[in-house]
Amino acid sequence: MGQLRAVKWGTALLMFAVAVMLGAGPAAAAPELTVKATGGIDGKAKEGRGMPVVVEIRNEGDPFEGDLIVDFSDVYESGTARAVALNIGTGETETVRVTVDSVNSYSFTEQQFRFFEGDWRSGRKVAYKGDRRPNVNFYYTETSFVVALAESADRLLGIRDLNFGGTPESEVIGPLGRSAILPADAGGWEAADLIIADDGMLAGLSKNDQEAIAGRIREGATLLIGMTDDPADAGMFSGALPLEQQGRSELPPEALRESGTETAVPAFKVTLKDGAQSLGEWEGRVLAAFSEYGAGKIVQTAFSFGDEPLASAPDTASFIGGILSGMPGTAAAYSGMYGDPESDFVQLGKSATERFETFRIPAAAIILIVMLYIILIGPVLYYVLRRRDRREQAWWIIPAAAVLISAGIFSYGAKDRLFHPQFRQAALFFSDGSGTLSGVYTGSVLTNRGGDLEVAASSPMTLSAAGRSTPFSGGSGSFGHAVAEQTTQGTLLTLRSMPFWSVRTVHGETRIEDAGSLAGELTVSGGRLTGTITNGFPFRLRDVSVWSGTGLIALGDLEAGEAMEIDVEVPGSGLYPAVSTAGSGPAGTRYGNPDDGRAGNMVQAAGSYLDGRRPVLIGHTSSPLAQVSLEGNPEYSSVSVIVQPFDPEIRMSGPFSIPSSVISGPISPEHPDGYAEKYPDGKLFLSPGTFLYEPSVPETYSQPEIAWTSLSVRVSAGAGVSILNRSSGEFEELTAGMNALDPAPDYFGQDDGAFRFRIESPPDGRAARLPEIELEGVASP
Repeated sequence: MGQLRAVKWGTALLMFAVAVMLGAGPAAAAPELTVKATGGIDGKAKEGRGMPVVVEIRNEGDPFEGDLIVDFSDVYESGTARAVALNIGTGETETVRVTVDSVNSYSFTEQQFRFFEGDWRSGRKVAYKGDRRPNVNFYYTETSFVVALAESADRLLGIRDLNFGGTPESEVIGPLGRSAILPADAGGWEAADLIIADDGMLAGLSKNDQEAIAGRIREGATLLIGMTDDPADAGMFSGALPLEQQGRSELPPEALRESGTETAVPAFKVTLKDGAQSLGEWEGRVLAAFSEYGAGKIVQTAFSFGDEPLASAPDTASFIGGILSGMPGTAAAYSGMYGDPESDFVQLGKSATERFETFRIPAAAIILIVMLYIILIGPVLYYVLRRRDRREQAWWIIPAAAVLISAGIFSYGAKDRLFHPQFRQAALFFSDGSGTLSGVYTGSVLTNRGGDLEVAASSPMTLSAAGRSTPFSGGSGSFGHAVAEQTTQGTLLTLRSMPFWSVRTVHGETRIEDAGSLAGELTVSGGRLTGTITNGFPFRLRDVSVWSGTGLIALGDLEAGEAMEIDVEVPGSGLYPAVSTAGSGPAGTRYGNPDDGRAGNMVQAAGSYLDGRRPVLIGHTSSPLAQVSLEGNPEYSSVSVIVQPFDPEIRMSGPFSIPSSVISGPISPEHPDGYAEKYPDGKLFLSPGTFLYEPSVPETYSQPEIAWTSLSVRVSAGAGVSILNRSSGEFEELTAGMNALDPAPDYFGQDDGAFRFRIESPPDGRAARLPEIELEGVASP
């Protein structure tokens, strides 16, 4: 008996051990992931700007198939985690490139990465070793980033101290060779203000890398490239270069004496292409020029700055910096916290799109329903129950009828929100006149249920969620708020844990090719605007207007393909560059439907993107140009504003005045260590020292037929302000208040239409203000 019992216990223990071993086998089998992460361009990033992140994942365990979550809290009231699908075998290494929008150093958390085996929605979280956050050095936004691309660091030694952009300091990054891991998209290049490409570097990059750089240039950065024997060395930019090569021809050292070279420089004879502008000449030979590329610029020199003797000349950096400073707006002051159009746009978009209409039932219908209820519940119900001798049933019939009628009223009024989510969108597009629209958009969704909601946008649109995670959203960072995934069609964004009848906002950027444009032949003469405007878009444009200065001139609606004859009075007898300032300019109630602020807010947002050089045509459409799709058969409502700069023909005669709001220009420090913060309302914050302010009148008014009759300058107390008298060559000090200057032409540059002021910062560190210029003239007929 004892032996039998021992055998039974032994068998049971053996079976238990086998079961444990079988169960432990799969549990012990797991991926062993090690992460190495870097951020920024070559490890450097700007506070509040887009940042590329490179995550290198090594797997020494079992194969891993699942999702990587890259989770950062963005700056502009926006938070979206990124999900990347991975399949890493044993002993393999995977490198992931993603872009984080508007990150900053103080938003980092202890763990920016998560791994989920299977799917991030329901998969098992996997532990890993290595970096929890990327290694990156942050710089303040007033630092200009210069990114150099070259295979040999020796070729660009001469520009290592290059100063660019009129900011307190510049940081030269690189040179980065073809083997470097570059930002994967234009957003990853956002911190770059100037990109320098050495001979043949661009052509050697992949198409995707070139497209990413091109996207950044289109958004406002500058590309600097030297000339080579083969224009194809510029890659996809070869057709947009400003110079046409005419054969090799050396330049003597005196042609480039600012560089400090003492020997001849290999160079080319060149001519300017259409639309290009010269940045420097020597004895009639063009040394450098620039052409516009979207909102940015391409600068090309007639020589290669990576070749000797310029590569090792002592002052090549200051020489190249001098060339670049000749571009319009290059020396503009740092614009401080107000210099962020993206943040302003998201806030203006949200304030308009999150205002959903309330459901209403006509008052007459409610009164009629109440009267019928009183009649039915009162005499009719009493009569029926009395005849049937069931008056005791009134205790439940009366409240049941009240509940049913109330539910009916509610269901009728809220029927749209009960069965369909609502989506309100506002978009702002800029037309370059060639048929391409580049834009930004926001869209707010009002849910008809709770839980996760999927939003999709096709390429090349970007898609992010506004707002941030709450402490009760089930995760730190942005993971509990929204997760974006890249698919073959574009971006799939999951808005997480949305309560019933709640509102969330998404936003992004888009680009539409072959969309159409506005064609106009407009003339200003005798205080009237005349000519023709044709709507070349395949949709109706409402409230087409001319934006001149800070005001709008209404023209009317235009059907698709329709032409309109224009003959309207022009306030001030002229058209001026469209400008906007914080808190003024075209406001929401002044454009579009006054009960729907979307069009007005988009026009107000457009003021942050204007270059201040030309008037613009604007119009809005209800066509959903930025097409975002939602699950659940939503009801869409869209307003898209289109802005297109134009050059009118201006025929002037008689007296006129120029508004002070359109006389503007850059302010730059006279000492390299100084910096200025210029705000849209004219307020200045200056470091100790002196600064040059060089405002100019619109180019239209720099004509020999114009005689300037009156000039006054208003100066605020605080900073010391003086103005250059071009006749004497001396600066004349101005007093606080209004200063009448006579004769006006002594202070006005007839060639460039510019004034020159010297501003000394206030001694107590207080804010200063830009001088306000009032200018009058007479144009000969």
